[in-house]
Amino acid sequence: MKILIVDDHAHARDSLTRLCERSDDVQVVGDVDCGKAAIDAAGTLHPDIVLMDVELPDMSGFELLRAVGADTRPLGIMVSNCADHAMRAFAEGAIDYFVMPVTAERFDQAMARARHRFNYALSKYGRLTSKPSELGCTAPIPPRYLVGERQRRLYPLDPKSIDYIEADGNYVTLRADKVEYLSRDSIKRLSMQLAELGFIRIARSLLVNAAAVSYAEVAGHGTFALTLTSGVCLHSSAAYRDSLLRIIPLPALSKRYGGTAP
Repeated sequence: MKILIVDDHAHARDSLTRLCERSDDVQVVGDVDCGKAAIDAAGTLHPDIVLMDVELPDMSGFELLRAVGADTRPLGIMVSNCADHAMRAFAEGAIDYFVMPVTAERFDQAMARARHRFNYALSKYGRLTSKPSELGCTAPIPPRYLVGERQRRLYPLDPKSIDYIEADGNYVTLRADKVEYLSRDSIKRLSMQLAELGFIRIARSLLVNAAAVSYAEVAGHGTFALTLTSGVCLHSSAAYRDSLLRIIPLPALSKRYGGTAP
């Protein structure tokens, strides 16, 4: 795995480099001290992972994460001296967050997570790649947490605890255990990230956790009414019928009960 280190403190770059050099399959291909240099380096060096400081002289680490993500698509790991930005880092798409000084054990955990993702690509596509365009625009490993906002507080949510997600303008609403949270995200991105956990796009604005579905009813014209364990009823649209049936292969109802084809 090729690593690009981005930090304006030389001692931090040296510390991260020493951690990388402990593993035979980890190679530091560059280290730079600002965001612009990192963008240029990512374009020429094509790193698999970028270790980036949250606060850089010319931009924030979040701006850098978005900038390199729009082009070379390496995995991003955020680095900081405090844990204040951890939830935002995961919400922005970072695969991990280091609070410096990072221990060897903590570093190895992050590298194992990255290897898991690359090994998934190798087993499925026959080669190592982290680029979403080569992974069919999916995220092989779902995020460990989604960050929901409620009453001006930020909550880390286990995706498996979420019943469904609904588009809400420039935000989405996360419904977990009868409580609603806001998140600055999109249904499209979340549907790709959470597919491995059994989340299904059942309508343009709805993403449902298959594990939260109690039962389904045929609503006609290729649509279904899904009642969740929480009692909420969600209606699918015909355009997403095939997506639903790929995950929940609903059979035609028995004629004994007056059933019709799904």
